[in-house]
Amino acid sequence: MKKKNQMPEFFINAFYESKFRNNLFVIKAGGKIIEDDKMLENLLANIRDLNMRGIKTLLVYGGGNAMDIESAKRGVQVTKHEGRRITDQASIDVMKHVVGGDLALKISSFMARLNLEGYAFNAVPPAWMDVDLRDKKPVDFGFVGEIKRVHVRPINRLMKNTNFVVTSCLSFTEKGEICNINADTIATQIAIRLQAHKLIFLSDVDGVKINGKTTDLITTTQIDGYIADGTVDGGMRVKLENCKAALLAGVRRIHLLNGFRDDALHKEIFEPVGTGTMLIMDDERGAYENEIEAQKAVEGYK
Repeated sequence: MKKKNQMPEFFINAFYESKFRNNLFVIKAGGKIIEDDKMLENLLANIRDLNMRGIKTLLVYGGGNAMDIESAKRGVQVTKHEGRRITDQASIDVMKHVVGGDLALKISSFMARLNLEGYAFNAVPPAWMDVDLRDKKPVDFGFVGEIKRVHVRPINRLMKNTNFVVTSCLSFTEKGEICNINADTIATQIAIRLQAHKLIFLSDVDGVKINGKTTDLITTTQIDGYIADGTVDGGMRVKLENCKAALLAGVRRIHLLNGFRDDALHKEIFEPVGTGTMLIMDDERGAYENEIEAQKAVEGYK
């Protein structure tokens, strides 16, 4: 139902197109979202909506849960060190099958179903990044890669021809070895090098909880405070530290969303206050608050 005093749809669309057109959003989706038919379709439909408004999107996905299931079927032991998967030969074989095969084909299938134009890669194109295997000491992680450099030109050249590109977290060393890189790391490093307007992390949690409630906005100074007083710890502490580093390196805004909520991506971008947590630099707060008021006026909010 149209809200009272809401502008016509044409003006609302024009508002968002003028705000975001030709901007790049880098999105990382956890493997659980890609594995779930309903959530994958919802995510790609949301991306199609972004693309129709001239927003360029680059999606990076992982597949940890599906890999664990396939590993169990094959009798391959899953070993992790401090939360990071040790990828031996048997594990990289599973990853090639699951992430570079089944999930990659699934994404292409849904793109066809949704008439979503773009390029789908089952591994990061070699020209995009210089990658080495991690040092064997003090821990031998096997076929786990480390990004040495992200090359802007080949990515930008591709993005001039399309509004959507998707790739898995598989990559290649200079010697052509297939390796596993954390999908968060790939998305973050690409977002930094391309100075993405937004870096979006989709998982199965509702952003950052402060005193038991999901907070909609965190600034860089608040990140330091929440870490110092123990409000956030463990995996969320690491994520916020990495997000702060990305903001300091030039990524304008970062969003942490629950990809299992219907239209989470669409609501975060096209509503004054979204469903997750946004992270920004302290000096961006005033501009953000002004944008909220503008969006409320456009949408007809009281």
